[in-house]
Amino acid sequence: MVPIPRSEECFPLTGLLLSAIVAAVAATAVALSIPSRPYRPGALSWTRRLLFAVLGSIVIGTLGGCAMFVFNGGHPRRAGLAFILLVGACLVWIPATRRWNARAHLCWSTSIYLFGVYLVFMFQWTLRSPVSGAGLVGAFALWGLEVLTALLGVVYLWEMCDAIGSEHWRRRTRVGADNVPDPYHPFVSLHVPAHNEPPEMVIATVRSLLHLDYDRFEIIVIDDNTGDESLWRPVEQWCADHGITFAHLADWPGYKSGALNYALRELTDPRAEVIGVIDADYQIDPRFLARCAPLFAEPRLGFVQSPQDYRDGHVSAFQRRLYHSYQYFFAVSQPSRNERDGAIFAGTMGLIRRQALEGLGGWDEWCITEDAELSLRLLRAGWSGRHVDTSYGYGVMPVTFEAFKGQRFRWCFGGIQILRMHWRSLLPLPRGRDNRLTQSQRWAYLSGAFQWYGDLLAVLFFFFLMAGAVNVALDGGLLFRKLSLFLLAAIPVLVLLGFLRGIAVVRRGTGANWRDAWGALLIWQSTSLVVARASLQGLVARRAEFLRTPKEEEHQRWWRAVTANLPESIFAVVGAAGIVAGLTHANTLGGALTGALLVLPTWAFLSAPLNSLAARRAPVTPGSSTETRELDRAAPRAR
Repeated sequence: MVPIPRSEECFPLTGLLLSAIVAAVAATAVALSIPSRPYRPGALSWTRRLLFAVLGSIVIGTLGGCAMFVFNGGHPRRAGLAFILLVGACLVWIPATRRWNARAHLCWSTSIYLFGVYLVFMFQWTLRSPVSGAGLVGAFALWGLEVLTALLGVVYLWEMCDAIGSEHWRRRTRVGADNVPDPYHPFVSLHVPAHNEPPEMVIATVRSLLHLDYDRFEIIVIDDNTGDESLWRPVEQWCADHGITFAHLADWPGYKSGALNYALRELTDPRAEVIGVIDADYQIDPRFLARCAPLFAEPRLGFVQSPQDYRDGHVSAFQRRLYHSYQYFFAVSQPSRNERDGAIFAGTMGLIRRQALEGLGGWDEWCITEDAELSLRLLRAGWSGRHVDTSYGYGVMPVTFEAFKGQRFRWCFGGIQILRMHWRSLLPLPRGRDNRLTQSQRWAYLSGAFQWYGDLLAVLFFFFLMAGAVNVALDGGLLFRKLSLFLLAAIPVLVLLGFLRGIAVVRRGTGANWRDAWGALLIWQSTSLVVARASLQGLVARRAEFLRTPKEEEHQRWWRAVTANLPESIFAVVGAAGIVAGLTHANTLGGALTGALLVLPTWAFLSAPLNSLAARRAPVTPGSSTETRELDRAAPRAR
């Protein structure tokens, strides 16, 4: 790879890209470092946001103009061009970001502008590269990946800015139905599906349901195809002793969906107006139904979802970071989706209107993420959904990293199943009787499904970087692009900016410190291979096995951390070799850039066996059988 002459580096697009980077970095730093102020309704608050957005656009434009002026050696016209483009790029987004504070608006506007300038710059840069044949094809393939990455970046960026910048939430429900003037108390049927779960865990969950501060509910426990009688018989006996409906299903089709459909059609009390789903490892806050069930006084409300929360997020550093990685969805993604009535039903700690569920034919048994699929069908039928911020139940996180990977595979595969089955419903077409989804709801579900392909893109970029590393090691010439000192600095800055945004929004959304936020981000990144495989398999395979997430400790030796994550370990070794190749040729632009860009993905792959080892060393604190017997004596009978 060869440097380009100084005269080409001064091409106006280079200066515009530099000014865009400076503006985006400055706007992002301000947005993430200053907390939002409390919302005060009225024209004064709206006017303040508008005024700060306009003034901030001028300041950002001035900053970008100064960067262009310095870069071009005092060229005033180009500085003026950078100023005008940046100010215009900020002002044009004001109508779409009117609920956000000025800082989030500027972060969004400058980042979108940066994406656009970068893609135009790289397209022209590719055309000017002296490559041909396979090298040119590879260059345009690389540019195509950058386009897709930018589109995914827009999705994540909107979610981030919505979470940190919204001063006014129109649909946000923080504590449930405290302010309902005429409390509505529907009869609720709570369904607890279980499969191969420890009996003590299931019993503890049902026991916590008996203490709900609500006067109209029933509990149904459905054991789904557990072959070992020693697991389900104690639960059956306990339920019989406490007046709770229990059913064991043998050779029953449909996995969890099939069991829930059986409970709905065969066991549910005719009085039930609302169906609740509680996973078998949850401990329930007594206020759950009292706070959430009255929300169904709203006639078109189809489902209510409270956060999936966990009670073992403090046991070790690994579990703390895993906890924050889970927490992100309910602290950042769900509130943003809920604002456009695009929230997801998450399969536990949720309530569904029985009329709506039966009207759609119950749970679909073809999808392994039946919960999210149901919520899409409910919204498409014209029902509404609501996310409640407050946690009312606390489950158990996977005890091994491999179990977490299996969970991620299931979620991704199910998300692609939903996309493949319902993509026509998500197209930006007019609403009709058979599809009442708004454009915002369609975007929420379409963008949520496409987010899974971010891991596949990351793996493909890794292959491109390794091709560059091999080329550097063999002292090859120009492979895909010509490089300059400017690109040597600019591209790593863009990559780091994306990672820092991710860390900062995890920290702001979940309350994690910087170290744990970085660890949570790495937990996501370390599953990129399994998620990439699921995203591809979901396009061609109609079904996948419903993988239960183990909640019990699995005793294995430390070396299993490597063998159970062998693909990630191999990729980490290969990436390290690429970094070494880059460092041994650090005197070349290609070597320096390749080595620098391989650090983050290699670190992510290495995190897989490291996370696995950390999970195996983390203590597990289940309730003892003695505690179970003592609590049994105090447990009331079902109402």
